[in-house]
Amino acid sequence: MEQKKLKIYISGKIAHMDLDERRRAFKMAADYWQLKGYDVFNPFENGLSQEADWHDHIRVDIRALVDCDIIYMLSGWEHSKGAKLELDVASSCGIPVWFETNNRES
Repeated sequence: MEQKKLKIYISGKIAHMDLDERRRAFKMAADYWQLKGYDVFNPFENGLSQEADWHDHIRVDIRALVDCDIIYMLSGWEHSKGAKLELDVASSCGIPVWFETNNRES
């Protein structure tokens, strides 16, 4: 019987930043965790246009988050209203929180 892969949610600052730079940071994190054997939810790939309203994005993202096993907070998350909300939801739901560090896992 195949063991279910754990699903990790990538969280971090997106708004008010260089979008291409942030997209790369999220993709690098997603690629890293996929190579480690995790299923990954990347908010840049949530099915909505980047031009969609922030409220629409956070609704889709929170729905995805509660189905994940771990949330991974990219550096700079503390400067993001959305990432702080995601951290609060994850903590409230008992979802383990990992923070980006030099060794990736904490």
